[in-house]
Amino acid sequence: MNRLNKEKSLYLLQHASNPVDWYPWCDEAFEMATKNHMPVLLSIGYSACHWCHVMAHESFENNEIAEIMNKNFINIKLDKEERPDLDKIYQISQTIITGKTGGWPLTIFMSPEKFPFFAGTYFPIEAKFGLPGFKDVLLRVTDFYNNQKEEIKNQNKSILEIFNKINVQDKSENILNKELVEKAVSELHLTFDGINGGFGSAPKFPQVYALKFLLKCKSEYREKNLDICEFTLKRMCLTGIYDLIDGGFFRYSVDELWMIPHFEKMLYDNGPMISILSDIYIRTKNTLFLNRAKDTSNWILSNMTDEEGGFYSTIDADSENSEGKYYVWEENELSKIMNDNDLNLIKNIFTIKYQPNFEGKYHLHVTKDKEKEYKKEIKNITRINKLLLTERNKRISPNIDKKILVSWNALVISGLIDIYNITYDPKYYNSAIKCFNFIEKKMYKNKKLFACYNQGAKFDAYLDDYVFLAQAGIKILKTKWDARIFKFVFELSNIIIENFEDTKNGGFYFTSKNHEKLFYRPKNYMDESLPSGNSIAIEVLLELGCLTGSKKFIDAAERTIKSASHSLKRNLVSHCSMLDAAKTFINEKEIIIIRCQSNNIKKYTKKLSSMNLDNTDLYLIPIDPSNTTDYFSGKKLIGDFTAYVCQGFKCLEPITDINELISKLP
Repeated sequence: MNRLNKEKSLYLLQHASNPVDWYPWCDEAFEMATKNHMPVLLSIGYSACHWCHVMAHESFENNEIAEIMNKNFINIKLDKEERPDLDKIYQISQTIITGKTGGWPLTIFMSPEKFPFFAGTYFPIEAKFGLPGFKDVLLRVTDFYNNQKEEIKNQNKSILEIFNKINVQDKSENILNKELVEKAVSELHLTFDGINGGFGSAPKFPQVYALKFLLKCKSEYREKNLDICEFTLKRMCLTGIYDLIDGGFFRYSVDELWMIPHFEKMLYDNGPMISILSDIYIRTKNTLFLNRAKDTSNWILSNMTDEEGGFYSTIDADSENSEGKYYVWEENELSKIMNDNDLNLIKNIFTIKYQPNFEGKYHLHVTKDKEKEYKKEIKNITRINKLLLTERNKRISPNIDKKILVSWNALVISGLIDIYNITYDPKYYNSAIKCFNFIEKKMYKNKKLFACYNQGAKFDAYLDDYVFLAQAGIKILKTKWDARIFKFVFELSNIIIENFEDTKNGGFYFTSKNHEKLFYRPKNYMDESLPSGNSIAIEVLLELGCLTGSKKFIDAAERTIKSASHSLKRNLVSHCSMLDAAKTFINEKEIIIIRCQSNNIKKYTKKLSSMNLDNTDLYLIPIDPSNTTDYFSGKKLIGDFTAYVCQGFKCLEPITDINELISKLP
């Protein structure tokens, strides 16, 4: 019996009609496995994943395959976006077992005790692509489990030993300094693709956190860093990884040109893209970046926003069982929509030698040699894009996964605040605040945060949820002080230390001490698709420590940095968020707290708005009974205006004249 029809996850519901006897992740499944002495087949994916759909159509909808699975396995289907903790554990397991990087779909065979003994990713139904057929895999694994139980037990012990060693460090030390930052910059320069932008070769991911690090670090290569970021982002804004018709970035490009993407759109990519585009616009004043940031924001507000204020998680890569069908164009479609002149214009600017570029169809893409023509024809292109969007909206659109995830929503809140601080368009600020308030009201109960909202709050929140939300709250506070939000951020940060810290080795686990007990508790310092939770924890705790003078927060941040030393030595450029977050420890971070009467806030904000405050965090905290807290009792108002400037862990004498403060700023 398939047990998925009562689940809320879109991904699980996509499999509710399979002939496979799927369980969700639950105690019942493992109890049945134990009772019947059967192995467990765990299949992990997400609703927007193209290859998850392929494996589902080939194998999980196939009656013969389903019969083999049902006879020999207890089958569990898992949405990796609901349970990223399990996904992390079993992705690592797959790498340990196979020696290969993981991905989705993830296919795990394990004992009833939840220990994996065989693993892979996508398996075709018949052998191809150098991969064994899934039917053969099922039969071979069944035979292995039934006849090699002692070997499986020994393998489980070996895997557990490896896991037990992952979080143990021989030595914790703070190795962060200016030399390490310069080394990371040099390593990124070496991997930079000077022809197409980005880092490395295909497949190409946005790597926003590497770009952000280069853009913000005080390096002797500052001009080169800016050039790398500007070139990369310009190519991304004009190529196929960006939806040139309706806005929003696709997950990644399968080629080095940024031309053909995997067509899923993920919320967690687009929030940070808004932020980095806002940052690069401030430095270059190139309106392409501003327009792309606005268009991406508008796409989220128009297409990905729940009426209560939260943001949906993903848009599927597939529609009508075909990847990219919603986004690409056939020759005869274009001919019907526009006249010959417009068709020639589109083909000239958006194609390579007038040829289709995706399975005999056209996916819009601007090559480097067409950039000037694109800019010259932007009015005509904007007009034609409206025609294309009108026609595209008539198609069967891909599924939208409408679950609301705190961590991803927090990244969008931060992006919307960034674009608001450039445009002062209230819809961006209001949407960010509405989402933040929704999370606090609907997903935070009795000092406990929930990770997911899907017809109700569910799943205990993870480290990323807490720290990304706190980071978003801090961004809001820099824009407009709100005592309630400050208290909430302060409370979240105390919970992070209380429930997530590794008190023995330092750093923060991905799951809280109250979470479901599993054989491994993940703790990661490297950036992946999302910035490392430990890195953002460092940023948040240092910010609050410097803001309030609380040694508790600063000490926890320092313990985390020390605990990361081994990871930093292994792969430096995978820690760009950490290098960026820890600037306070190498005296590259400045915080300015301004105290004034609430009726003077607008006046002082306007005076300071034109200043270059790169690597400077500015807070205007009004003297007002409703906003007064003990945290700032040492930072009193002297006269009408007082600025407290702190560089690293050193504070200067208070400044009581705004013009004097402005004279000291860059």
